[in-house]
Amino acid sequence: MKPILIVLVLAGGLLSLIIFLDFIMGTAPIRLVWKALNPFRVMEPAEYVIVFLFTLLFCLRLLKSFLKKRQQGDSQTN
Repeated sequence: MKPILIVLVLAGGLLSLIIFLDFIMGTAPIRLVWKALNPFRVMEPAEYVIVFLFTLLFCLRLLKSFLKKRQQGDSQTN
């Protein structure tokens, strides 16, 4: 529970910083939140590939961990 709270606090703080900096630069107040929450509109195709690879790596590690725990659980019951 504690790591989730830490991630949420850091994400909220960084989002607030982004909105504040955009406000200082003169962005219209209606567009502040939308601009902060939609970073993918300015990405290059190569950056999309990198984000996809990081996501794939994360999912593969998660799957590996899940299968390892499942295998350990099966070996303990036998």
